[in-house]
Amino acid sequence: MLNAAIAVAGADGYAAMTVSAVIGRANVSRKTFYEQFADREDCFLAAYGLLLERGMARMRAACARKPDWPAGMRGALAWLLVTLARHPHEARVVFAEALAAGPRAWALRDRAVRELTPLLAPGFEAAPAGNAVPASMPQAIVGALCELIGARIRDGRIEELPQLLPDLLFCVLAPFVGPEAARDALAPVPALRAPLCRSRA
Repeated sequence: MLNAAIAVAGADGYAAMTVSAVIGRANVSRKTFYEQFADREDCFLAAYGLLLERGMARMRAACARKPDWPAGMRGALAWLLVTLARHPHEARVVFAEALAAGPRAWALRDRAVRELTPLLAPGFEAAPAGNAVPASMPQAIVGALCELIGARIRDGRIEELPQLLPDLLFCVLAPFVGPEAARDALAPVPALRAPLCRSRA
C-alpha cells in the first residue's frame, strides 16, 4: 500500500491520494487499509517517512564508500540526483507533495534536514586554517540543496536533476574549502541506480 500511495501522490498529487485511490491501486480492501492506517494522512506519512529513511541511509552509505569528504559528498549527491530522476513519483512525494500534507509531514522534513547535517560536519575539519565557518552552515546548505532540488521537481524538470550536481557540490564544498578547491572536486561521477522504496505494505 505504501508503493500505491507513492504512485498516486507522485502522479496526481497529495489531494488526489484518497483512501479509494490507494486501495484501488494496491488492489486491497478498505478493511485491510484501515487495519494498518488511521486515515490517508497516516498512510502518506508512513510512505514519506520510509522514503526519507531509506534515502538518507543510502546517502550516508554512498558518502562512506569514498576516500575523503569531498569525494563522499560528490558520491552522495550523485546517487540522490540520479535516483530521483529515475523515480519521479518518489521525487515528487519527497520534494513537492509533502509540502501539501500538513504540519506532521513538515516535521518529518525538518527532522530529515537535521539528520543530514552531520554529513557536512567533516567540512569544518577540511576548511583551511583561518577559514572561520559559521556553526549553522551545514543546516543552511542542506536547506539550500532541498530548495534547489525541489524547485526543479516542482517545475516538472525532474529528468534534469543530474545536471545540478556541479552546482550542488560547489554549494556544499565552497563554504568550507573555498571556491578553487571546490571546483577541483567537480569531476564526473558514474551514474548509480537504486530505488528509494520497495515495500510490500
